[in-house]
Amino acid sequence: MPAAATVIGTIESPKAAQKLIDELVEAGFKDRDVEILEGDEDELVAEIVGRGFGEEDARGYAEAAGRGKTVVAARASEEKAPEAAAIIERYETAAGGGSSREEERGETVQEVEEQLSVGKRKVTTGGVRLTTGVSERPVQKTVSLREEQVEVERRPADRELKPEEAEAAFAEKTVEMLGTSEEVEVGKEARVVGEVSLGKRVEEHKETVKDSVRRSEVEVEEIKPGGSSRKR
Repeated sequence: MPAAATVIGTIESPKAAQKLIDELVEAGFKDRDVEILEGDEDELVAEIVGRGFGEEDARGYAEAAGRGKTVVAARASEEKAPEAAAIIERYETAAGGGSSREEERGETVQEVEEQLSVGKRKVTTGGVRLTTGVSERPVQKTVSLREEQVEVERRPADRELKPEEAEAAFAEKTVEMLGTSEEVEVGKEARVVGEVSLGKRVEEHKETVKDSVRRSEVEVEEIKPGGSSRKR
């Protein structure tokens, strides 16, 4: 397989670059071998170095792209590379108006003016923090307690029993009576006795901002032959 080489040129505009690509394809170069290289400066340098160029040359092409030129690359065999280079060179020369010297360009001086921009931001001016704490206080409450005691009382008696009463009176039996007493039971329950709420009261006020802004002005001075000048 014949060795391949890459020819690179910087064209003045994307439109002229597309015309160059069309002419290269018409001249027999494969469409997949002719392309526009794009990317930032570092990406272009890496791409061009990867095609066999030195880093210094690659940096020059990338800087030209940064100035607005379009980088076109054509891959060709060693036999066809001179033809590709001639076509690309013709487009580079045409962009310069047919002259080998760089076209003189005008200079632009900008007038710059600052504008005052006033915005708003939130700042903390203070607030309220609620913290709950638990305190204890002694309390007392008096309650009446009832106590029952069993008492035994014997009383003399002299009464005649009827026969049926006598039979029942001699039957064995047990009678019990228990005494009772009340004891104190202490219980606690939690009850809401008050509430504290946090809210915000919004107030607005107007504030006038005063500052100064700068503006640069361009003074135009016409220079006449002989060294005299006149301001415009």
